[in-house]
Amino acid sequence: MRFPSTRIVSMNVKFTGIAIAAAIAAVLALVYWPAPDGGAPEPVAVAASAPAGRSLASYLNIDATPAADAAPVAVTLARRLERLGASGKPEDAYAAFNLIDDCIVFQRESRLPGLEFELGREMTAEEKAAQQQLCGGLTQRQREDRLGYLATAAKAGVPGAATLFLSEGPFGDRSALRNRPDDPLVQAWKRQAIGQLTAQADEAELTSVSTLMMAYLRDGEVVQKDAPQAYGYLLALRQVYDDILAPGVTNPYQDEYWHWLQAELTPEQQAAASARAQAIVVKWRQHAGRPAHG
Repeated sequence: MRFPSTRIVSMNVKFTGIAIAAAIAAVLALVYWPAPDGGAPEPVAVAASAPAGRSLASYLNIDATPAADAAPVAVTLARRLERLGASGKPEDAYAAFNLIDDCIVFQRESRLPGLEFELGREMTAEEKAAQQQLCGGLTQRQREDRLGYLATAAKAGVPGAATLFLSEGPFGDRSALRNRPDDPLVQAWKRQAIGQLTAQADEAELTSVSTLMMAYLRDGEVVQKDAPQAYGYLLALRQVYDDILAPGVTNPYQDEYWHWLQAELTPEQQAAASARAQAIVVKWRQHAGRPAHG
């Protein structure tokens, strides 16, 4: 079963700004992995604003060729996927995954929850008609190519892709984690999924940091509980959000909500978690062009 929140995260490729990606990741993680028993906080909603002026019409007509005194003609889904695939860019592979995924969701729900989240409203009849026109030619082959595009993006470190790779489960089948946990292919997929997330978290990709923090909070189908790991990622998010959030805005990762996690660690484990977090924060400040200390 696909959770609606995974669709929100997959819209990262269409958002701008690392703060937006991080905020959406926090919401995903709090929904996707149940909190550990005994004292875990309620999910904390993090506000995120989308860029203004986006419309589904412009989204569909990106590659359109205008004719004189005529409305632009939307390019077919097949043609758009062909152009994205031909570029060889991992960001375009992620865009191709999103195009196909949007069509699958739209054909099932007659709406795009991720787009509506971004716009802050429901889709209009015109927008739905345009999406239907784009997705009407969706083929089984394109559906089968979807996870290949995502794997390419995740392997290359496209922000958000590693989290979605994890959420899809082994080869698109989350039930394999329960039904075939000892299958060598499933075990290899777990190592790949966590390895991709860890590499991206070490580079301060905040979606991956948030995903790993929540994954390590409890025993799960992919990783076992690791409180020191979780706390290190939590501290990194806390410091980054101190940089991101406006004065007076409550940091959702402060001790008021997470003191129970810190209490599980020895002083030595807390020190190691702090060092791991600091390394991530330094990377993030480098990427963001912020002072190393502040």
